[in-house]
Amino acid sequence: MSRNPRLLLLPLLLCSLSNFCIAQDSVYTRSVIKRLCSPSYHGRGYVKNGDHRAADFLSAEFKKAGLTGPVQGGYFQGFAFPVNTFPTRLKVGLNKKQLEAGEDFIVHPGSPSCQGNYPVLRITRGPAHYRAEDLAGKWLLLDTSRAGNEIGKAEFREWVKHPPGGKGLLIVEPAKLTWSVSTSLNKSPVIYVLKKALPDTVFSLDIDIRSEFREHHTTRNVIGMIEGSTHKDSLLFICAHYDHLGRMGRKTYFPGANDNASGIAMLLNLARHYSKHRPACSMVFVAFAGEEAGLLGSKYYTEHPLWPMSHIRFLLNLDLLGTGEEGLMVVNASLFPDLFARLDSVNREKMFLPQLGKRGPAANSDHYWFSEAGVPAFFCYTMGGISAYHDIYDREETLPLTKFKECFQLFTGFLDTLQPSNRN
Repeated sequence: MSRNPRLLLLPLLLCSLSNFCIAQDSVYTRSVIKRLCSPSYHGRGYVKNGDHRAADFLSAEFKKAGLTGPVQGGYFQGFAFPVNTFPTRLKVGLNKKQLEAGEDFIVHPGSPSCQGNYPVLRITRGPAHYRAEDLAGKWLLLDTSRAGNEIGKAEFREWVKHPPGGKGLLIVEPAKLTWSVSTSLNKSPVIYVLKKALPDTVFSLDIDIRSEFREHHTTRNVIGMIEGSTHKDSLLFICAHYDHLGRMGRKTYFPGANDNASGIAMLLNLARHYSKHRPACSMVFVAFAGEEAGLLGSKYYTEHPLWPMSHIRFLLNLDLLGTGEEGLMVVNASLFPDLFARLDSVNREKMFLPQLGKRGPAANSDHYWFSEAGVPAFFCYTMGGISAYHDIYDREETLPLTKFKECFQLFTGFLDTLQPSNRN
């Protein structure tokens, strides 16, 4: 039987188009993460309006995807909180040798300003063994790798929490520097130094750090909505935080690729997907601010909800989705065993991920305040792969996105099971 050669090319064309669509999703994901991690976004923190730049970008992406703005016709829910920042000078030197910010040292996020040259006293005993006059005007060196050896662990904690004297604390970290955000100001400065950057004997500290404490830093949650086709008042929430740690001085910033540009990229992919495949339930997409400062954006939302909290059928919180070699962890799995069984069933049917781990409740991301308000919620993050976290090495170019596509397929498959029938 004779065949039309054009028909023979059709399967190849369809296959090519399918691969092209997948490639475009991948390109979009990478472009989002690269943009959010670029120096122009300043680590999406509280210096040079990094968080505001990210919020503007996300609102534009929501608009492109066709999401409506539910906050009086817009996408922004504003709020304010106090935060300590380091927008300008940041220099630390030991024995006249300058250290590299982020690589060799970090400043405690609650540190006040401090300038000058100071002698350094190595602490080898508990506070009771030192007189106030012995500590006055000195920086005190505490080595965490020696805690329990040259100084007791309880004594070490006492020095850190309640230093009885001294100008400031130099704390030696054995392997990794991990930064954070502070909403309060310490009485005295603290510097963490990586052990490999520490001289054998430290006798002097040159320091010039300028902190700027902001009582009312204004920021914004970014919220978009897809109205359901049949169950408009029944809501599925998808959320992820877009903020990160920002800048530490003029030169050093924290890109936050895995934490949490990856979660935002997933949220945007899901928003684009459901804008093309209108769901029966309404779907609300929230990019939270202030997560790194203490889950502040999600707390503010639950205190100022746009819809009754009882209308939220389920909330999926997305954070740290850039790996996946060892599977996906599900926080709150033990609280909602039936929902976890449903998620696990979707995964087992297609074997998207090697395993789904189960955790109980934890106040470790933006799902927490919703859970406290009685909303069924999961917080999902990937496991395995790179160990970069809250440091300068959490970069777009080294983020593998190992199971990103599979996570997207798992989430859409699971969320689709939560949709009521489109038939009335």
